[in-house]
Amino acid sequence: MTGHKPVRRNTIAHASLSGVGCLPRPLLLITPTLSEYTAVRTAVTDWLADGKLQLAMCGMGPACAAALCQQLERSGWLGNMALIGWAGGLCPNLAAGDSVLADAAMNIHGQRVPLAPPKLPGAKVGALLTTPAPLLTQQAKKAVQKSNALAVEMEAYPLAVWAAAHNLPFVHARVILDAANEALPDLGDALDAFGRVRPGRLAQRLLAQPPMTLDLLRLARRAKKLEPNLNALARAVAALWQQ
Repeated sequence: MTGHKPVRRNTIAHASLSGVGCLPRPLLLITPTLSEYTAVRTAVTDWLADGKLQLAMCGMGPACAAALCQQLERSGWLGNMALIGWAGGLCPNLAAGDSVLADAAMNIHGQRVPLAPPKLPGAKVGALLTTPAPLLTQQAKKAVQKSNALAVEMEAYPLAVWAAAHNLPFVHARVILDAANEALPDLGDALDAFGRVRPGRLAQRLLAQPPMTLDLLRLARRAKKLEPNLNALARAVAALWQQ
């Protein structure tokens, strides 16, 4: 299955998970949103045909990640797992475009799952914090800096818990999209669970808050500019299982 079609909530793309237990430890690359999925797929297209590599979108947030875990449970998944996408910086030393690898997945209650990050040149290693909603302001990021996490995202903790319970390797890698001192536009329900725009709701928000238009354009330009960083990180992670 080489072409991309719209994917329903928490569905696996490019291959069915039924019967994968007989495969020699395939790798499942997971992304939260469609834009991240597209970037990752571009980076690993040549490795998809042999069945050793599969792609999935889980959707944004812990609930979507937990739903994917339930699907993996039902399928009897026995392969390696890696989560790749954007993150918000919490450490002041991180800049947009930096790559981070998690040595632990944390939730907002202080619970941690240790991870074994691979060695990737240039990537910074530390704990990453999973929150139930995006941290949109500098103040919101400062409020969680006592966790000592490098960056914040919304999907890793449930996946790390599930992988640990099944003794499956799990790698968590992110590219920083917004630094610790930067804010994000509050898009609310203008995006669906996979980061796809709901045009009518977005128009309503932009009409109500015209300055947000420039913020959104700046964010879109940055994501486009940093997409090669995400490509490279996905390629580097996938290469670990292509030896």
